Amino acid sequence: MTLAAAIRSDFILASGPLAPQWLAQRQDFRLHSDNGGRLHLAVRGTPQQGATASGQRWLALADLIEGRLEDAAGDADGFPQKRWRGRFAFADWRDDSDTIRVSSDHFGSLPLYWYQRDGHCAVASDLRLLLDAPGVRREPDPTAVYHYLNFTCIPAPLTICRDIQRVEPGTRLTLSTGDSRCERYYVPEYPADLHGSDAQLAGELRERIIATVQDFRPHADEGWGCFLSGGTDSSSIVSILARQGGTQVQSCSIGFPEAGYDELDFARLAGEACGALPHLAQVDHHRSLGLLDSVIEAYDQPFGNASAVPTLACAELGHSHRFSLMLGGDGGDEIFGGNQRYAKDKVMEGFYGLPSPLKAAARALGNAVGGGNNHLLNRVRNFTRRASLPNPDRFYTDDSFASDYYDELLTPELRDQVERDASLDFMRGLYATGSAAEPLHRIMRLDLLMAIAQNDLVKVHRACKQHGVSARFPYLDPALVEYCGRLAANYKVRGLNKRFLFKQAMADILPQEILRKRKQGFGLPIAIWMKDDAALQARVRDVLLDQRTRQRGWVNPEFIEQLVELHMAGGWDHSNAIWQLLVLELWMRSYMDAR
Repeated sequence: MTLAAAIRSDFILASGPLAPQWLAQRQDFRLHSDNGGRLHLAVRGTPQQGATASGQRWLALADLIEGRLEDAAGDADGFPQKRWRGRFAFADWRDDSDTIRVSSDHFGSLPLYWYQRDGHCAVASDLRLLLDAPGVRREPDPTAVYHYLNFTCIPAPLTICRDIQRVEPGTRLTLSTGDSRCERYYVPEYPADLHGSDAQLAGELRERIIATVQDFRPHADEGWGCFLSGGTDSSSIVSILARQGGTQVQSCSIGFPEAGYDELDFARLAGEACGALPHLAQVDHHRSLGLLDSVIEAYDQPFGNASAVPTLACAELGHSHRFSLMLGGDGGDEIFGGNQRYAKDKVMEGFYGLPSPLKAAARALGNAVGGGNNHLLNRVRNFTRRASLPNPDRFYTDDSFASDYYDELLTPELRDQVERDASLDFMRGLYATGSAAEPLHRIMRLDLLMAIAQNDLVKVHRACKQHGVSARFPYLDPALVEYCGRLAANYKVRGLNKRFLFKQAMADILPQEILRKRKQGFGLPIAIWMKDDAALQARVRDVLLDQRTRQRGWVNPEFIEQLVELHMAGGWDHSNAIWQLLVLELWMRSYMDAR
C-alpha cells in the first residue's frame, strides 16, 4: 500500500440502529464491523488502519512526512497531530462505545463530514456518502448557498446540506449519538520575533525552504511529478528538487491558446533552467464542456472556482504520465507575501488611517467622478469606497458578488432566510481567530484559513482524486508556516514589493525572468469562451434560464437573464458569476435532487 493510495481512499464510520443495513447497501465499500460492536466501518480503497494495545482502533487517510498515526489514538496527552507534518484525516474509536474522534489536518486538506440525527451519527470522507444516511434530509442550507455565491465555495463548518457539517481545519471532533464537541488545535500565529539583517534572514529562509521541499520529496524514483504553473512558488519547488540530484524531476503545466492566460513559456523556462522534464498541454474552448462535467463529478460540494478546470486538466496530464503523486506550490503566496492584494491593501490601510474629514472628502470626490463609462474614474471611486472600510470588511469586497447584488440577485424567499451580512460576518469571525498580529499578518492568516483551507486545497485535492493522483504541499508544512510567522511583515511586503525576503532567498535558484514576472495565477478564459463558444453559450442558457432553475427559488430569473445577455453582448464581464451559478445548478441536479 502506498501513502498516495491511502489518501485517495474513502471511509464511513457510523453508529445507530439503522447503520448496519445502510452501510450494507454500499456495494462499492467493504464492511469492517464486529457483530457486537456499536460502531460500523465501511471503507473503499486502502486507508491505513491499526489498533492500540488497549483496544482503541484507528483509521487514517494520511501521507505524513513526520509523525506516528497511532500516537493520536486513545487518551493521548494534548494533540500529537499538531506536530505532524503532511496531510491526514484521522479517526479513532472503540467497538464497545458509540464515541468517534476525528481530526482534520492543519489546513483541512482532506475533508471530513459528519451528521448527528434521530439516534444516528456518522463521519465520512465525502459529503455525498452521507446524503442517503439514516435521518439525513436532502435539504440545502440557505446560508451555505449564500456563502457559495460570495466565496465560490462553501466554507466549513457548513455544507450544502442542512443536516451535514464539515470538520473545520486544524480541529478534532468528538462525536457520539448524544453529543458533539469541536476543539481547535491549530491556528497560524505571527509573533514576528526573528531579527537580523536582510541577508542573514534571507539565507536562513533559503535553507528552511530547501530543507522543507526536500523533506516532501517522495522516496520513489518514479511515479511522481510537480505542478508547474510558471509562477515563483511551483517553479521554486521544481528547481530545488531538480538541483537535489537523483532521478530527473518531471512537471506538468497547462496553458490556453488565448493571449494573457498562457504561462507555458514561463513553465518551459523554469524547467529548462533546472534540467526538469516538462510535460505541457493546452486547454481550449472545445474541451470546456467536458471539463465542466468533470467539475460536477469531481467535487463533493458545489465548487465555483473556475480554476478547477485547468487543475483537473493538469492532474489528468500527470495521470497520463503515470504519476500517483504530485507536488504543488499552494500556500507560497500566503506565507511569503505574494498576493497582489497584499500590496493594494497596504495602500488602502494608509488611506484608512487618514483623518475622517479627509476620507469623507475623498469619498465624495470619488462618488462624484465615478459611475460612468470611464474606467479610471470608476477605479478612483472604488478605491475610496473600499479604502474607507476597516478589515476584514475591506478584504471581503473581493468576494462579495451576492452581497453586492443582494436585492437584485436573490429572491425574497432566500433573503428572508439569509441576512445580507451573513458572509461578511463569517469572514469577521475568521479574522478574529488567533492572537494579535500586524495588519498584513492578519489578512495573511485570513487567507490561509479561507482562501487556502476552504478553496485552493479543495480544488487541488478533488481534481487529483478524480484522476487517481495524490498531492503534497511543501509550503503548507506547519514548521515552515511557523517560521515565516516569526518574520516581521516588512519581510513579506516592503513598500509595495511583494515576496521581499523570498525573492532574495531564491535569487540563485530561480531565473530572474520568473522572479520579476507579473503574477498571473491559474485563471481560466471563460469570459472569452462564453462569448465565442456557441456550445457553451447554449449550455449556459439551457441551464440558467430554464424552468427547473427558476423553480429552485434562489435567484431572480430576470436578473440572471440580464447578467447572461450583458456578458454575451460583450459590454460587461460577468463570466465568474455565470460560471458559479451554472456549477451550482448542475451540482444540485446531479446530487441533491437525486432520490
